[in-house]
Amino acid sequence: MTYQTPSPAIADLVNLKPDPLMLFGPDRKHIILADRPSFPSIEELREPKLKLAGRLINPERFTPHGRRGYFSPRVRTLDTGEEREFRGIPNGAYLRYISWSSNGKRIAFCLVTPGGLQLWSCDLQDLECRPHGAADINNSLGGSPFDFVTDHTFLVKRRIPGAVRPATDDVTTGPIIQETSGKEGSNRTYTNLLQTQADADQFRYFSNAQIYLVDANAGTETAWGEPGIIAGLSASPDKQYYLATYVREPFSFNVPYDKFADRVEILGADGHRVTVLDERPAMEHLPPAFGSVITERRRFTWRSDHPAQVYWTQALDGGDPRQEAEFRDQLYYQEAPFTGEPVASVKLPLRFGAIRWCRGDLALIVDWSWKERRQITRRWWPDEPQRATEIIFDQNWEDNYNDPGNFVTVANKQDHVVLLTRDEGQKLVLFGSGHGPEGSRPYIDTYDLATGEMERCWQSAPPYYERPLFFLDRHPDEFILAREMKTERPNFFLRHLLTGEETRLTDFTHPYPQLRDANFEKVHYEREDGVKLSGDLHTPQHFKLGEDAPLPILLWAYPQEYKDAENAGQVTTSPHQFTRISPLAPLPFLAAGFAVFDDFAMPIVGEGDDEPNETFIEQVQMNARAAVTKLVEMGVADPDRIYVGGHSYGAFMTAHLLAHTDLFAGGIARSGAYNRTLTPFGFQAEERSLWEVPETYVKLSPFVHADKIEAPLLLIHGEEDSNSGTYPVQSRRMFKALNALGKKARLCILPYEDHSYAAEESILHMLWEMEEWMKG
Repeated sequence: MTYQTPSPAIADLVNLKPDPLMLFGPDRKHIILADRPSFPSIEELREPKLKLAGRLINPERFTPHGRRGYFSPRVRTLDTGEEREFRGIPNGAYLRYISWSSNGKRIAFCLVTPGGLQLWSCDLQDLECRPHGAADINNSLGGSPFDFVTDHTFLVKRRIPGAVRPATDDVTTGPIIQETSGKEGSNRTYTNLLQTQADADQFRYFSNAQIYLVDANAGTETAWGEPGIIAGLSASPDKQYYLATYVREPFSFNVPYDKFADRVEILGADGHRVTVLDERPAMEHLPPAFGSVITERRRFTWRSDHPAQVYWTQALDGGDPRQEAEFRDQLYYQEAPFTGEPVASVKLPLRFGAIRWCRGDLALIVDWSWKERRQITRRWWPDEPQRATEIIFDQNWEDNYNDPGNFVTVANKQDHVVLLTRDEGQKLVLFGSGHGPEGSRPYIDTYDLATGEMERCWQSAPPYYERPLFFLDRHPDEFILAREMKTERPNFFLRHLLTGEETRLTDFTHPYPQLRDANFEKVHYEREDGVKLSGDLHTPQHFKLGEDAPLPILLWAYPQEYKDAENAGQVTTSPHQFTRISPLAPLPFLAAGFAVFDDFAMPIVGEGDDEPNETFIEQVQMNARAAVTKLVEMGVADPDRIYVGGHSYGAFMTAHLLAHTDLFAGGIARSGAYNRTLTPFGFQAEERSLWEVPETYVKLSPFVHADKIEAPLLLIHGEEDSNSGTYPVQSRRMFKALNALGKKARLCILPYEDHSYAAEESILHMLWEMEEWMKG
């Protein structure tokens, strides 16, 4: 079969121009703008790829597969609005990893060439771009392959000179042997792992790199540090030391590369080794519970407000949250010249999450517990490392209505992240989502460190939905604001917190004016056990509720687990948000005359010691019945033309709804998992393994209930789905079962596609399949 295209009204919503990249310079007087490409073609997805150690690598470019970058780069001056294009780059060039130097005088980026990435840079003054070295950057493991040292020197990760690629012919010389270690532990169902020694040889070749120190002014470069598989490199605030992580052999065949054995070192400014902080084994045997960690040192980070002090944490509970422990983690540190013993610091009752640095008497530590859905934010005094912390917030992260927000950070002069303070350092700043029963109203608060009092400084107000994005690093009274409303797409403004004075930064027009006046309503209802539910109802602009005949309708959802029924019903969107239409979402079918009930609530609640998955099937039934009953009572939904669909876990939900209810005329299940015995070490929020609760895994497998499915089911899957647990075999086996049972089903495998579909041809065909399926 050839690729098909849906009706013009739907096809017109594909390949709309995306919003550009926006990067503010450190002086916040200039913005880099660069256009984003729309969907790639199938030909681009067909570019060579290697599946090695959980990575997809383009062997011709030594880059992650399928990433094109940005084009048409230019700089806008905020005061005048003038835009200047980059000069000297090839016509039609794509750029990746565009970044500013810390003083804002130079811009650097990687130019995409047929043979790989090439480092280029330009001065802000003239934007005259020039290359630095060959197109031999090694970016196989992803992440930025270069970093500024000064405004004209860089550290660049390049391929090993003279290295020869091992033979790709996997000639069988004997059996492939693996043995168990005798250690208990579990891992999720990872894809694209190393399978043979030939795979390991290829991974070594494509990931080995040498760092070079490049001087843009002098036109020179010198080898820096030791070659190896460099998984991470970060400079101390004073740029005199570097925290480096090297992957070690032997490589694991059971986990992806980011869980391989490694060595963490401190390097000097000239690249020589100062000390080894730890050598860690592969992470193959973690306990199964969420929050399990290694027992070795982990989470290495520089203290942002200190010239060169490195912190890490270690588990005090054996890395297993199931073990009783007064304290679960402890912080340690060392400082330059890194010759002394590590210094023990604060102990944490819960699992360490993050540190936000500020100054010697102020840092924030976050620790958390999955079992309790609990997160604690603590004040800490870094210059008194053994001093007990003080709790600022102790919250349930499922309780969105009482979420205090997130403390705001900015970059300091050393280009490290620190907390934003006001009133001579006595107050911190928070961004909050402002969720509530009437919808979300984001805000900015301050937190008084002395009294603990919070003060509202700004809040979004109807008819707009506004979101603060970030404060300007060196002008802490000014912040970037995104503003939208139901019929206006988000645009960006520079706003003064105290005066309210604004400068408009963008003027994006409506991307699909043909649907500008479509109807939107946040619908509230309850399921039979009293849990409050809601969903986003979209209807075509000319539809008159109560006057026109009910419409065919597509319901789309994604299940979410909760430990508290009250939290499950909370509203986390705004009725004033712009209706953004993605071709991967259900809203394009508005253009075909459908109503769409998008993101309708699908909570799975397990309070106390009850596990949500023990009643998953019963709860998705209740959620669906409540939604369908409400939509039919409103006069929106034609009872005979109600369809349900979802992607990934939503596809899993869809199969269950068709097996256990008779509410739907058909279902659409994209990239789902239908046999839970193929994900035996957990899935979604399920911590327990197949061998702990075999009955649950079997019951929760739609494959087992295929004989109960009566409504037609459309299965769509990417041929190269690399998402953990959703191998394409899941859809293939489900289709074979339905076919053998005489059910009505259709299987569409999209060539070259991953878990989410990327190519224009694939997306258009997917929409055609869905449209044809719902024609009945």
